[in-house]
Amino acid sequence: MEAETKRSFRILIVEDDQIDVKLLKRQLSQSRLPVTKVEQCECLKEALEQLATEQYDVVLLDMNLPDSKGLETLTAISSKYPHLTIINVTGSSDEGTALRALANGSQDYLIKCRFDPYVLSKSIQYSVERKKNELALLESTGKLNAMLEAISDHMTIIDVNLSIIRANNTAKATFGDDIVGKKCYEVFHHDKNGCMKNHCAIKEALVDGKVHQWESEVTDKNGQKRQFCSTANVVFWDQQGKPEAVIEISRDVTQTKEAQKNLVKANKELEKANREMKMMQSQLVQNEKLASIGQLAAGVAHEMNTPVGFVASNFVTLRKYIVRFQAMFGEYEDLINEIKKHKNKKYEDKIKAIEQSWKELRMDFIQEDIQSLFNESSEGFERVTSIIQNLRDFSHIDKGEDFDEYDLNKAINTTLKVAKNEIKYNAEIQTDLCETLPVWCNKGQVNQVFLNILVNAAQAIKSKEQKEKGNILIKTYARDKWGVCEISDDGTGIPPHILNKIFDPFFTTKPAGKGTGLGLSVSYDIIVNKQNGQLLVESQVDKGTKFTIKLPLSRKEQEEKILVETSTDG
Repeated sequence: MEAETKRSFRILIVEDDQIDVKLLKRQLSQSRLPVTKVEQCECLKEALEQLATEQYDVVLLDMNLPDSKGLETLTAISSKYPHLTIINVTGSSDEGTALRALANGSQDYLIKCRFDPYVLSKSIQYSVERKKNELALLESTGKLNAMLEAISDHMTIIDVNLSIIRANNTAKATFGDDIVGKKCYEVFHHDKNGCMKNHCAIKEALVDGKVHQWESEVTDKNGQKRQFCSTANVVFWDQQGKPEAVIEISRDVTQTKEAQKNLVKANKELEKANREMKMMQSQLVQNEKLASIGQLAAGVAHEMNTPVGFVASNFVTLRKYIVRFQAMFGEYEDLINEIKKHKNKKYEDKIKAIEQSWKELRMDFIQEDIQSLFNESSEGFERVTSIIQNLRDFSHIDKGEDFDEYDLNKAINTTLKVAKNEIKYNAEIQTDLCETLPVWCNKGQVNQVFLNILVNAAQAIKSKEQKEKGNILIKTYARDKWGVCEISDDGTGIPPHILNKIFDPFFTTKPAGKGTGLGLSVSYDIIVNKQNGQLLVESQVDKGTKFTIKLPLSRKEQEEKILVETSTDG
Protein backbone atom coordinates (compact mmCIF):
# COMPACT_ATOMS: atom_id res chain seq x y z
CA MET A 1 0.00 0.00 0.00
CA GLU A 2 3.00 2.28 0.54
CA ALA A 3 3.80 2.03 -3.14
CA GLU A 4 0.21 2.91 -3.96
CA THR A 5 0.38 6.23 -2.03
CA LYS A 6 3.17 7.47 -4.33
CA ARG A 7 0.84 7.42 -7.34
CA SER A 8 -1.48 10.35 -8.03
CA PHE A 9 -5.27 10.10 -8.21
CA ARG A 10 -7.70 11.79 -10.54
CA ILE A 11 -11.06 12.09 -8.85
CA LEU A 12 -14.50 13.02 -10.20
CA ILE A 13 -17.17 14.00 -7.61
CA VAL A 14 -20.74 13.50 -8.89
CA GLU A 15 -22.87 15.40 -6.36
CA ASP A 16 -25.57 18.09 -6.66
CA ASP A 17 -25.27 19.30 -3.01
CA GLN A 18 -22.52 21.94 -2.95
CA ILE A 19 -22.01 21.63 0.83
CA ASP A 20 -21.26 17.93 0.45
CA VAL A 21 -18.93 18.71 -2.46
CA LYS A 22 -16.95 21.21 -0.33
CA LEU A 23 -16.76 18.67 2.52
CA LEU A 24 -15.40 15.99 0.22
CA LYS A 25 -12.80 18.32 -1.28
CA ARG A 26 -11.70 19.45 2.20
CA GLN A 27 -11.30 15.84 3.36
CA LEU A 28 -9.32 14.97 0.26
CA SER A 29 -6.98 17.90 0.85
CA GLN A 30 -6.53 16.91 4.51
CA SER A 31 -5.71 13.31 3.67
CA ARG A 32 -2.23 12.12 2.82
CA LEU A 33 -3.54 10.85 -0.53
CA PRO A 34 -1.75 12.48 -3.53
CA VAL A 35 -4.55 13.96 -5.65
CA THR A 36 -3.66 15.68 -8.91
CA LYS A 37 -7.19 16.42 -10.14
CA VAL A 38 -10.54 16.90 -8.44
CA GLU A 39 -13.56 17.90 -10.51
CA GLN A 40 -17.28 17.99 -9.90
CA CYS A 41 -20.53 17.26 -11.84
CA GLU A 42 -24.06 17.93 -10.56
CA CYS A 43 -26.03 15.40 -12.65
CA LEU A 44 -25.67 12.07 -14.44
CA LYS A 45 -25.72 13.53 -17.94
CA GLU A 46 -22.91 15.96 -17.12
CA ALA A 47 -20.91 13.14 -15.47
CA LEU A 48 -21.17 10.88 -18.53
CA GLU A 49 -20.04 13.74 -20.80
CA GLN A 50 -17.12 14.50 -18.49
CA LEU A 51 -16.06 10.84 -18.37
CA ALA A 52 -16.15 10.71 -22.14
CA THR A 53 -13.59 13.50 -22.46
CA GLU A 54 -11.41 13.08 -19.36
CA GLN A 55 -9.75 10.13 -17.63
CA TYR A 56 -10.35 9.55 -13.92
CA ASP A 57 -9.18 6.95 -11.43
CA VAL A 58 -12.07 7.26 -8.97
CA VAL A 59 -15.67 8.47 -9.06
CA LEU A 60 -17.24 9.57 -5.75
CA LEU A 61 -20.89 9.09 -6.66
CA ASP A 62 -24.14 10.16 -5.02
CA MET A 63 -26.81 7.84 -6.50
CA ASN A 64 -29.67 10.37 -6.05
CA LEU A 65 -29.12 13.10 -8.68
CA PRO A 66 -31.53 15.53 -10.32
CA ASP A 67 -31.77 13.39 -13.48
CA SER A 68 -31.27 9.91 -12.00
CA LYS A 69 -32.16 8.00 -8.83
CA GLY A 70 -30.82 4.91 -7.04
CA LEU A 71 -29.10 2.02 -8.75
CA GLU A 72 -29.92 3.38 -12.22
CA THR A 73 -27.31 6.10 -11.57
CA LEU A 74 -24.69 3.52 -10.62
CA THR A 75 -25.41 1.08 -13.44
CA ALA A 76 -25.47 3.87 -16.03
CA ILE A 77 -21.82 4.68 -15.23
CA SER A 78 -20.51 1.17 -14.34
CA SER A 79 -21.96 -0.45 -17.45
CA LYS A 80 -20.45 2.16 -19.76
CA TYR A 81 -17.12 2.41 -17.92
CA PRO A 82 -16.53 -1.04 -16.35
CA HIS A 83 -12.84 -0.33 -15.65
CA LEU A 84 -13.64 2.72 -13.49
CA THR A 85 -13.42 2.62 -9.65
CA ILE A 86 -16.73 3.84 -8.17
CA ILE A 87 -17.33 4.67 -4.51
CA ASN A 88 -20.89 5.49 -3.47
CA VAL A 89 -21.13 8.49 -1.11
CA THR A 90 -24.75 8.75 -0.02
CA GLY A 91 -26.92 9.76 2.86
CA SER A 92 -28.80 6.42 2.93
CA SER A 93 -27.71 3.96 5.60
CA ASP A 94 -29.86 1.12 4.22
CA GLU A 95 -27.69 -2.02 4.19
CA GLY A 96 -29.80 -3.57 1.45
CA THR A 97 -29.12 -0.62 -0.83
CA ALA A 98 -25.43 -0.79 0.02
CA LEU A 99 -25.21 -4.49 -0.84
CA ARG A 100 -27.07 -3.97 -4.12
CA ALA A 101 -24.69 -1.14 -4.98
CA LEU A 102 -21.66 -3.36 -4.35
CA ALA A 103 -23.26 -6.09 -6.49
CA ASN A 104 -23.81 -3.67 -9.38
CA GLY A 105 -20.31 -2.29 -9.80
CA SER A 106 -19.50 -0.16 -6.75
CA GLN A 107 -16.23 -0.87 -4.87
CA ASP A 108 -17.28 0.76 -1.57
CA TYR A 109 -20.25 2.45 0.11
CA LEU A 110 -19.68 5.50 2.39
CA ILE A 111 -22.40 7.27 4.38
CA LYS A 112 -22.16 11.04 4.47
CA CYS A 113 -20.97 12.65 7.75
CA ARG A 114 -19.78 9.25 8.99
CA PHE A 115 -16.23 9.20 7.68
CA ASP A 116 -13.12 11.37 8.05
CA PRO A 117 -10.17 12.12 5.75
CA TYR A 118 -8.35 8.98 6.89
CA VAL A 119 -11.33 6.70 6.18
CA LEU A 120 -11.87 8.37 2.82
CA SER A 121 -8.21 7.95 1.93
CA LYS A 122 -8.22 4.26 2.84
CA SER A 123 -11.49 3.70 0.99
CA ILE A 124 -10.06 5.21 -2.20
CA GLN A 125 -6.82 3.22 -1.96
CA TYR A 126 -8.57 -0.08 -1.16
CA SER A 127 -11.23 0.45 -3.82
CA VAL A 128 -8.63 1.14 -6.51
CA GLU A 129 -6.70 -1.96 -5.47
CA ARG A 130 -9.90 -4.01 -5.32
CA LYS A 131 -10.87 -2.84 -8.81
CA LYS A 132 -7.45 -3.71 -10.12
CA ASN A 133 -7.77 -7.22 -8.68
CA GLU A 134 -11.29 -7.54 -10.05
CA LEU A 135 -10.07 -6.60 -13.53
CA ALA A 136 -7.20 -9.05 -13.20
CA LEU A 137 -9.66 -11.71 -12.13
CA LEU A 138 -11.90 -10.91 -15.09
CA GLU A 139 -8.92 -11.19 -17.38
CA SER A 140 -7.95 -14.51 -15.84
CA THR A 141 -11.53 -15.69 -16.00
CA GLY A 142 -11.64 -14.68 -19.65
CA LYS A 143 -8.53 -16.70 -20.33
CA LEU A 144 -9.94 -19.60 -18.33
CA ASN A 145 -13.20 -19.40 -20.27
CA ALA A 146 -11.26 -19.39 -23.51
CA MET A 147 -9.35 -22.44 -22.34
CA LEU A 148 -12.56 -24.21 -21.32
CA GLU A 149 -14.13 -23.48 -24.66
CA ALA A 150 -11.01 -24.80 -26.36
CA ILE A 151 -11.37 -28.14 -24.54
CA SER A 152 -12.67 -30.75 -26.93
CA ASP A 153 -14.17 -32.75 -24.05
CA HIS A 154 -17.58 -31.97 -22.59
CA MET A 155 -17.38 -29.58 -19.61
CA THR A 156 -20.24 -28.68 -17.27
CA ILE A 157 -20.37 -27.12 -13.81
CA ILE A 158 -23.14 -28.52 -11.61
CA ASP A 159 -24.32 -27.05 -8.28
CA VAL A 160 -25.68 -28.72 -5.15
CA ASN A 161 -29.19 -28.71 -6.63
CA LEU A 162 -27.87 -30.74 -9.59
CA SER A 163 -28.47 -27.77 -11.89
CA ILE A 164 -26.03 -27.01 -14.70
CA ILE A 165 -24.69 -23.51 -14.13
CA ARG A 166 -22.02 -23.52 -16.83
CA ALA A 167 -21.31 -25.53 -19.99
CA ASN A 168 -18.75 -25.22 -22.75
CA ASN A 169 -19.58 -25.23 -26.46
CA THR A 170 -18.74 -28.93 -26.84
CA ALA A 171 -21.35 -29.86 -24.22
CA LYS A 172 -23.92 -27.51 -25.78
CA ALA A 173 -23.29 -28.96 -29.24
CA THR A 174 -24.01 -32.46 -27.93
CA PHE A 175 -26.82 -31.81 -25.48
CA GLY A 176 -28.36 -28.51 -26.68
CA ASP A 177 -27.71 -24.79 -26.38
CA ASP A 178 -30.28 -24.44 -23.58
CA ILE A 179 -28.80 -26.88 -21.05
CA VAL A 180 -27.62 -24.19 -18.61
CA GLY A 181 -30.22 -23.93 -15.84
CA LYS A 182 -31.54 -27.47 -16.39
CA LYS A 183 -30.99 -30.44 -14.12
CA CYS A 184 -28.14 -32.75 -15.08
CA TYR A 185 -30.36 -35.86 -15.08
CA GLU A 186 -32.81 -34.08 -17.38
CA VAL A 187 -30.03 -33.18 -19.83
CA PHE A 188 -28.01 -36.41 -19.75
CA HIS A 189 -30.77 -39.00 -19.27
CA HIS A 190 -33.92 -37.20 -20.52
CA ASP A 191 -35.57 -37.94 -17.14
CA LYS A 192 -37.66 -35.16 -15.59
CA ASN A 193 -38.73 -37.15 -12.53
CA GLY A 194 -35.49 -36.64 -10.63
CA CYS A 195 -32.21 -38.42 -10.29
CA MET A 196 -33.02 -42.05 -9.46
CA LYS A 197 -29.45 -43.34 -9.52
CA ASN A 198 -28.31 -45.04 -6.30
CA HIS A 199 -24.66 -44.30 -6.96
CA CYS A 200 -24.22 -40.88 -8.53
CA ALA A 201 -20.62 -39.62 -8.69
CA ILE A 202 -21.81 -35.99 -8.82
CA LYS A 203 -23.78 -36.43 -5.60
CA GLU A 204 -20.87 -38.23 -3.95
CA ALA A 205 -18.41 -35.48 -4.96
CA LEU A 206 -20.77 -32.85 -3.52
CA VAL A 207 -20.79 -34.79 -0.23
CA ASP A 208 -17.16 -35.87 0.25
CA GLY A 209 -15.37 -33.25 -1.87
CA LYS A 210 -13.19 -35.90 -3.51
CA VAL A 211 -12.36 -36.54 -7.16
CA HIS A 212 -14.60 -39.18 -8.72
CA GLN A 213 -14.21 -41.02 -12.01
CA TRP A 214 -16.79 -43.23 -13.70
CA GLU A 215 -18.17 -44.51 -16.99
CA SER A 216 -21.79 -44.05 -17.98
CA GLU A 217 -24.28 -44.18 -20.83
CA VAL A 218 -26.00 -40.86 -21.62
CA THR A 219 -28.51 -39.66 -24.21
CA ASP A 220 -27.66 -36.73 -26.49
CA LYS A 221 -30.09 -34.11 -27.82
CA ASN A 222 -30.99 -36.39 -30.76
CA GLY A 223 -31.92 -39.28 -28.47
CA GLN A 224 -28.80 -41.28 -29.36
CA LYS A 225 -27.07 -43.32 -26.65
CA ARG A 226 -23.43 -42.40 -26.01
CA GLN A 227 -20.72 -43.83 -23.78
CA PHE A 228 -18.83 -41.33 -21.61
CA CYS A 229 -15.77 -41.54 -19.37
CA SER A 230 -16.12 -38.72 -16.79
CA THR A 231 -14.29 -37.00 -13.93
CA ALA A 232 -15.94 -34.80 -11.29
CA ASN A 233 -14.07 -32.43 -8.97
CA VAL A 234 -15.25 -29.68 -6.62
CA VAL A 235 -14.60 -26.13 -7.91
CA PHE A 236 -16.62 -23.97 -5.48
CA TRP A 237 -16.82 -24.17 -1.68
CA ASP A 238 -19.06 -22.25 0.73
CA GLN A 239 -17.85 -20.35 3.82
CA GLN A 240 -18.20 -23.48 5.95
CA GLY A 241 -15.94 -25.41 3.61
CA LYS A 242 -18.73 -27.48 2.08
CA PRO A 243 -18.77 -28.17 -1.68
CA GLU A 244 -21.09 -25.89 -3.63
CA ALA A 245 -20.45 -26.99 -7.22
CA VAL A 246 -18.41 -29.51 -9.16
CA ILE A 247 -16.90 -29.43 -12.61
CA GLU A 248 -17.60 -32.50 -14.70
CA ILE A 249 -15.32 -33.21 -17.65
CA SER A 250 -16.52 -36.04 -19.87
CA ARG A 251 -14.92 -37.68 -22.87
CA ASP A 252 -17.06 -39.33 -25.51
CA VAL A 253 -15.72 -42.90 -25.79
CA THR A 254 -18.62 -44.28 -27.82
CA GLN A 255 -16.48 -45.15 -30.82
CA THR A 256 -13.74 -46.56 -28.60
CA LYS A 257 -16.24 -48.72 -26.73
CA GLU A 258 -17.79 -49.83 -30.00
CA ALA A 259 -14.35 -50.72 -31.31
CA GLN A 260 -13.61 -52.63 -28.10
CA LYS A 261 -16.96 -54.39 -28.34
CA ASN A 262 -16.25 -55.32 -31.96
CA LEU A 263 -12.79 -56.51 -30.94
CA VAL A 264 -14.24 -58.64 -28.14
CA LYS A 265 -16.86 -59.98 -30.56
CA ALA A 266 -14.17 -60.72 -33.13
CA ASN A 267 -12.08 -62.47 -30.46
CA LYS A 268 -15.07 -64.54 -29.40
CA GLU A 269 -15.81 -65.46 -33.00
CA LEU A 270 -12.14 -66.36 -33.47
CA GLU A 271 -12.19 -68.47 -30.31
CA LYS A 272 -15.41 -70.10 -31.46
CA ALA A 273 -13.91 -70.81 -34.88
CA ASN A 274 -10.80 -72.20 -33.19
CA ARG A 275 -12.91 -74.45 -30.97
CA GLU A 276 -14.97 -75.59 -33.93
CA MET A 277 -11.81 -76.29 -35.90
CA LYS A 278 -10.38 -78.34 -33.03
CA MET A 279 -13.71 -80.13 -32.69
CA MET A 280 -13.76 -80.79 -36.41
CA GLN A 281 -10.20 -82.13 -36.24
CA SER A 282 -11.21 -84.34 -33.33
CA GLN A 283 -14.27 -85.51 -35.24
CA LEU A 284 -12.17 -86.26 -38.32
CA VAL A 285 -9.78 -88.32 -36.21
CA GLN A 286 -12.71 -90.06 -34.55
CA ASN A 287 -14.37 -90.68 -37.90
CA GLU A 288 -11.16 -92.23 -39.21
CA LYS A 289 -11.11 -94.53 -36.20
CA LEU A 290 -14.76 -95.37 -36.67
CA ALA A 291 -14.33 -95.98 -40.37
CA SER A 292 -11.40 -98.38 -39.93
CA ILE A 293 -12.94 -100.18 -36.98
CA GLY A 294 -16.29 -100.18 -38.77
CA GLN A 295 -14.89 -102.30 -41.57
CA LEU A 296 -13.58 -104.79 -39.02
CA ALA A 297 -16.85 -104.70 -37.11
CA ALA A 298 -18.83 -105.38 -40.25
CA GLY A 299 -16.72 -108.46 -41.00
CA VAL A 300 -16.85 -109.73 -37.43
CA ALA A 301 -20.60 -109.20 -37.25
CA HIS A 302 -21.05 -111.05 -40.52
CA GLU A 303 -18.78 -113.95 -39.50
CA MET A 304 -20.38 -114.25 -36.05
CA ASN A 305 -23.90 -113.94 -37.33
CA THR A 306 -23.80 -117.19 -39.33
CA PRO A 307 -22.49 -119.61 -36.64
CA VAL A 308 -24.54 -117.93 -33.93
CA GLY A 309 -27.55 -118.28 -36.19
CA PHE A 310 -27.27 -122.02 -36.68
CA VAL A 311 -26.27 -122.61 -33.02
CA ALA A 312 -29.35 -120.68 -31.95
CA SER A 313 -31.44 -122.73 -34.34
CA ASN A 314 -29.95 -125.99 -33.03
CA PHE A 315 -30.54 -124.78 -29.48
CA VAL A 316 -34.23 -124.36 -30.21
CA THR A 317 -34.35 -127.87 -31.67
CA LEU A 318 -32.44 -129.26 -28.70
CA ARG A 319 -34.96 -127.64 -26.31
CA LYS A 320 -37.75 -129.48 -28.19
CA TYR A 321 -35.84 -132.81 -27.91
CA ILE A 322 -35.34 -132.34 -24.17
CA VAL A 323 -39.03 -131.75 -23.71
CA ARG A 324 -39.73 -135.01 -25.52
CA PHE A 325 -37.14 -136.89 -23.41
CA GLN A 326 -38.74 -135.54 -20.25
CA ALA A 327 -42.13 -136.72 -21.48
CA MET A 328 -40.71 -140.17 -22.20
CA PHE A 329 -39.09 -140.28 -18.72
CA GLY A 330 -42.50 -139.63 -17.29
CA GLU A 331 -44.01 -142.54 -19.16
CA TYR A 332 -41.21 -144.86 -17.97
CA GLU A 333 -41.82 -143.73 -14.41
CA ASP A 334 -45.53 -144.46 -14.78
CA LEU A 335 -44.72 -147.94 -16.14
CA ILE A 336 -42.41 -148.76 -13.24
CA ASN A 337 -45.01 -147.65 -10.73
CA GLU A 338 -47.60 -149.82 -12.44
CA ILE A 339 -45.31 -152.88 -12.31
CA LYS A 340 -44.66 -152.26 -8.60
CA LYS A 341 -48.37 -152.30 -7.92
CA HIS A 342 -48.75 -155.82 -9.41
CA LYS A 343 -45.65 -157.09 -7.52
CA ASN A 344 -44.35 -159.04 -10.45
CA LYS A 345 -41.19 -160.77 -9.07
CA LYS A 346 -40.01 -161.32 -12.60
CA TYR A 347 -39.29 -157.56 -13.00
CA GLU A 348 -38.33 -156.64 -9.42
CA ASP A 349 -34.60 -157.06 -9.95
CA LYS A 350 -34.71 -155.08 -13.18
CA ILE A 351 -36.64 -152.26 -11.53
CA LYS A 352 -34.16 -152.11 -8.65
CA ALA A 353 -31.29 -151.90 -11.14
CA ILE A 354 -33.02 -149.03 -12.98
CA GLU A 355 -33.71 -147.15 -9.74
CA GLN A 356 -30.08 -147.62 -8.66
CA SER A 357 -28.85 -146.21 -11.98
CA TRP A 358 -31.34 -143.27 -11.67
CA LYS A 359 -29.87 -142.38 -8.30
CA GLU A 360 -26.25 -142.81 -9.38
CA LEU A 361 -26.82 -140.68 -12.48
CA ARG A 362 -28.63 -138.03 -10.35
CA MET A 363 -31.46 -137.88 -12.85
CA ASP A 364 -33.73 -136.00 -10.42
CA PHE A 365 -31.16 -133.19 -10.16
CA ILE A 366 -30.59 -133.20 -13.92
CA GLN A 367 -34.29 -132.82 -14.60
CA GLU A 368 -34.45 -129.84 -12.23
CA ASP A 369 -31.19 -128.25 -13.41
CA ILE A 370 -31.75 -128.67 -17.12
CA GLN A 371 -34.27 -125.77 -17.16
CA SER A 372 -31.78 -123.43 -15.44
CA LEU A 373 -29.17 -124.43 -18.00
CA PHE A 374 -31.53 -123.54 -20.82
CA ASN A 375 -32.41 -120.18 -19.18
CA GLU A 376 -28.75 -119.24 -18.69
CA SER A 377 -27.92 -120.33 -22.23
CA SER A 378 -30.79 -118.20 -23.53
CA GLU A 379 -29.39 -115.18 -21.68
CA GLY A 380 -25.97 -115.89 -23.18
CA PHE A 381 -27.43 -116.05 -26.67
CA GLU A 382 -29.23 -112.74 -26.07
CA ARG A 383 -25.93 -111.11 -25.03
CA VAL A 384 -24.16 -112.46 -28.08
CA THR A 385 -27.04 -111.27 -30.27
CA SER A 386 -26.88 -107.84 -28.63
CA ILE A 387 -23.13 -107.60 -29.30
CA ILE A 388 -23.68 -108.57 -32.92
CA GLN A 389 -26.45 -105.94 -33.22
CA ASN A 390 -24.10 -103.31 -31.74
CA LEU A 391 -21.47 -104.28 -34.26
CA ARG A 392 -24.05 -104.03 -37.03
CA ASP A 393 -25.15 -100.59 -35.82
CA PHE A 394 -21.55 -99.47 -35.50
CA SER A 395 -20.66 -100.63 -39.00
CA HIS A 396 -23.75 -99.01 -40.58
CA ILE A 397 -25.31 -102.39 -41.39
CA ASP A 398 -29.13 -101.98 -41.59
CA LYS A 399 -28.64 -98.20 -41.38
CA GLY A 400 -31.91 -96.37 -40.85
CA GLU A 401 -32.50 -93.49 -43.25
CA ASP A 402 -35.85 -92.28 -41.98
CA PHE A 403 -35.59 -88.73 -40.63
CA ASP A 404 -38.51 -86.73 -39.29
CA GLU A 405 -39.46 -84.08 -36.75
CA TYR A 406 -39.22 -85.56 -33.24
CA ASP A 407 -39.81 -83.93 -29.85
CA LEU A 408 -36.62 -84.40 -27.85
CA ASN A 409 -38.62 -84.29 -24.61
CA LYS A 410 -40.73 -87.20 -25.85
CA ALA A 411 -37.54 -89.13 -26.57
CA ILE A 412 -36.38 -88.54 -22.99
CA ASN A 413 -39.67 -89.64 -21.43
CA THR A 414 -39.86 -92.72 -23.67
CA THR A 415 -36.31 -93.77 -22.81
CA LEU A 416 -36.86 -93.23 -19.06
CA LYS A 417 -39.74 -95.70 -19.16
CA VAL A 418 -37.56 -98.31 -20.92
CA ALA A 419 -34.61 -97.80 -18.54
CA LYS A 420 -36.72 -97.52 -15.38
CA ASN A 421 -35.66 -100.86 -13.85
CA GLU A 422 -31.99 -100.20 -14.60
CA ILE A 423 -32.07 -96.76 -12.96
CA LYS A 424 -34.60 -96.82 -10.11
CA TYR A 425 -32.44 -98.75 -7.62
CA ASN A 426 -29.38 -96.50 -8.12
CA ALA A 427 -30.50 -92.96 -8.89
CA GLU A 428 -33.26 -90.37 -8.60
CA ILE A 429 -34.22 -88.70 -11.88
CA GLN A 430 -34.66 -84.92 -12.00
CA THR A 431 -35.84 -83.22 -15.19
CA ASP A 432 -35.76 -79.62 -16.36
CA LEU A 433 -37.39 -79.85 -19.76
CA CYS A 434 -38.47 -76.96 -21.96
CA GLU A 435 -42.04 -76.91 -23.24
CA THR A 436 -41.37 -78.58 -26.61
CA LEU A 437 -38.14 -79.19 -28.49
CA PRO A 438 -38.71 -80.51 -32.04
CA VAL A 439 -35.51 -81.73 -33.72
CA TRP A 440 -34.74 -83.32 -37.09
CA CYS A 441 -33.48 -86.87 -36.53
CA ASN A 442 -33.98 -90.62 -36.74
CA LYS A 443 -36.18 -91.46 -33.73
CA GLY A 444 -34.95 -95.00 -33.07
CA GLN A 445 -31.28 -94.06 -33.22
CA VAL A 446 -31.71 -91.07 -30.89
CA ASN A 447 -33.63 -93.22 -28.38
CA GLN A 448 -30.75 -95.71 -28.48
CA VAL A 449 -28.24 -92.95 -27.64
CA PHE A 450 -30.30 -91.71 -24.69
CA LEU A 451 -30.64 -95.27 -23.41
CA ASN A 452 -26.87 -95.86 -23.63
CA ILE A 453 -26.02 -92.65 -21.77
CA LEU A 454 -28.71 -93.03 -19.07
CA VAL A 455 -27.69 -96.64 -18.36
CA ASN A 456 -24.03 -95.58 -18.20
CA ALA A 457 -24.98 -92.82 -15.72
CA ALA A 458 -26.84 -95.29 -13.50
CA GLN A 459 -23.91 -97.71 -13.59
CA ALA A 460 -21.43 -94.93 -12.77
CA ILE A 461 -23.50 -94.04 -9.68
CA LYS A 462 -23.81 -97.70 -8.71
CA SER A 463 -20.03 -98.17 -8.90
CA LYS A 464 -19.57 -95.58 -6.10
CA GLU A 465 -21.11 -98.17 -3.75
CA GLN A 466 -22.77 -95.52 -1.62
CA LYS A 467 -25.73 -96.14 0.66
CA GLU A 468 -27.98 -93.38 -0.66
CA LYS A 469 -29.14 -93.06 -4.24
CA GLY A 470 -27.36 -90.75 -6.65
CA ASN A 471 -28.89 -88.15 -8.92
CA ILE A 472 -29.33 -87.88 -12.67
CA LEU A 473 -30.37 -84.47 -14.01
CA ILE A 474 -31.81 -84.15 -17.52
CA LYS A 475 -32.16 -80.67 -19.01
CA THR A 476 -33.39 -79.64 -22.48
CA TYR A 477 -33.39 -76.26 -24.22
CA ALA A 478 -32.94 -74.62 -27.63
CA ARG A 479 -29.84 -72.60 -28.49
CA ASP A 480 -28.93 -71.16 -31.87
CA LYS A 481 -29.72 -73.87 -34.43
CA TRP A 482 -29.56 -76.73 -31.92
CA GLY A 483 -31.93 -78.65 -29.73
CA VAL A 484 -29.80 -79.44 -26.68
CA CYS A 485 -30.09 -82.18 -24.06
CA GLU A 486 -27.77 -82.29 -21.03
CA ILE A 487 -27.57 -85.51 -18.96
CA SER A 488 -25.61 -85.06 -15.73
CA ASP A 489 -24.86 -87.61 -13.02
CA ASP A 490 -23.00 -87.50 -9.70
CA GLY A 491 -21.25 -90.80 -10.26
CA THR A 492 -17.56 -91.68 -10.14
CA GLY A 493 -16.58 -89.37 -13.00
CA ILE A 494 -14.00 -90.05 -15.69
CA PRO A 495 -10.26 -89.48 -15.14
CA PRO A 496 -8.81 -86.75 -17.40
CA HIS A 497 -6.25 -89.07 -18.99
CA ILE A 498 -8.95 -91.31 -20.48
CA LEU A 499 -11.65 -88.69 -21.16
CA ASN A 500 -10.57 -88.37 -24.80
CA LYS A 501 -10.76 -92.16 -25.27
CA ILE A 502 -14.31 -92.88 -24.17
CA PHE A 503 -15.69 -92.62 -27.72
CA ASP A 504 -13.06 -95.02 -29.08
CA PRO A 505 -14.49 -98.37 -30.23
CA PHE A 506 -14.10 -101.22 -27.71
CA PHE A 507 -12.70 -98.90 -25.02
CA THR A 508 -14.28 -99.61 -21.62
CA THR A 509 -13.42 -99.16 -17.96
CA LYS A 510 -15.79 -101.92 -16.90
CA PRO A 511 -14.49 -105.34 -15.80
CA ALA A 512 -14.13 -108.06 -18.40
CA GLY A 513 -17.48 -109.46 -19.45
CA LYS A 514 -19.39 -106.40 -18.18
CA GLY A 515 -19.19 -104.19 -21.27
CA THR A 516 -18.27 -104.28 -24.95
CA GLY A 517 -16.88 -100.74 -25.24
CA LEU A 518 -19.26 -100.04 -28.11
CA GLY A 519 -22.09 -98.12 -26.37
CA LEU A 520 -20.51 -94.65 -26.48
CA SER A 521 -18.82 -95.31 -29.84
CA VAL A 522 -22.16 -96.21 -31.38
CA SER A 523 -23.73 -93.15 -29.67
CA TYR A 524 -21.03 -90.87 -31.08
CA ASP A 525 -21.43 -92.36 -34.55
CA ILE A 526 -25.22 -91.90 -34.41
CA ILE A 527 -25.20 -88.28 -33.18
CA VAL A 528 -22.20 -86.91 -35.10
CA ASN A 529 -22.14 -88.89 -38.34
CA LYS A 530 -25.72 -89.98 -38.85
CA GLN A 531 -27.64 -87.09 -37.26
CA ASN A 532 -25.19 -84.24 -38.07
CA GLY A 533 -25.17 -83.26 -34.41
CA GLN A 534 -22.63 -82.94 -31.60
CA LEU A 535 -21.87 -85.16 -28.59
CA LEU A 536 -19.78 -83.48 -25.88
CA VAL A 537 -18.61 -84.64 -22.45
CA GLU A 538 -17.40 -82.94 -19.27
CA SER A 539 -16.31 -84.86 -16.18
CA GLN A 540 -14.64 -84.56 -12.78
CA VAL A 541 -13.45 -87.53 -10.76
CA ASP A 542 -15.73 -88.29 -7.76
CA LYS A 543 -18.07 -85.45 -8.78
CA GLY A 544 -19.76 -86.77 -11.89
CA THR A 545 -20.14 -86.49 -15.66
CA LYS A 546 -22.24 -84.42 -18.04
CA PHE A 547 -23.01 -85.46 -21.61
CA THR A 548 -24.36 -82.77 -23.95
CA ILE A 549 -26.26 -83.94 -27.03
CA LYS A 550 -26.95 -81.35 -29.73
CA LEU A 551 -29.28 -82.15 -32.62
CA PRO A 552 -30.41 -79.84 -35.45
CA LEU A 553 -33.70 -78.13 -34.72
CA SER A 554 -36.57 -79.06 -37.00
CA ARG A 555 -36.68 -77.08 -40.24
CA LYS A 556 -39.80 -75.20 -39.14
CA GLU A 557 -38.25 -74.36 -35.76
CA GLN A 558 -35.06 -73.07 -37.40
CA GLU A 559 -37.03 -70.88 -39.80
CA GLU A 560 -39.04 -69.39 -36.91
CA LYS A 561 -35.84 -68.66 -34.92
CA ILE A 562 -34.29 -66.95 -37.95
CA LEU A 563 -37.43 -64.79 -38.36
CA VAL A 564 -37.39 -63.82 -34.66
CA GLU A 565 -33.66 -62.96 -34.70
CA THR A 566 -34.05 -60.96 -37.91
CA SER A 567 -36.97 -58.93 -36.54
CA THR A 568 -35.07 -58.30 -33.28
CA ASP A 569 -31.93 -57.14 -35.12
CA GLY A 570 -34.03 -54.88 -37.33
